[in-house]
Amino acid sequence: MQSYIVLYRCENIMAPADPPFAFQCIAEDTEHAEEQCLNAYYGADIVWVVQTEDVQEAYNDYWDTPAGFTDDQEN
Repeated sequence: MQSYIVLYRCENIMAPADPPFAFQCIAEDTEHAEEQCLNAYYGADIVWVVQTEDVQEAYNDYWDTPAGFTDDQEN
């Protein structure tokens, strides 16, 4: 079992520009992680699954942002 972060959206409570929510779980594989998220948040739209314990790493991967980059480092 591995740690996963599942990024998901709930369109009925989110604005289009809102970042996805993060769901953390321990799962056998990505499909199992998605299943756990959907069991917890029925009707969620899964947008990304990453094998990690770090939520920021999952968001960086989702937005293809170099690791360690934060808003504080912008121009």
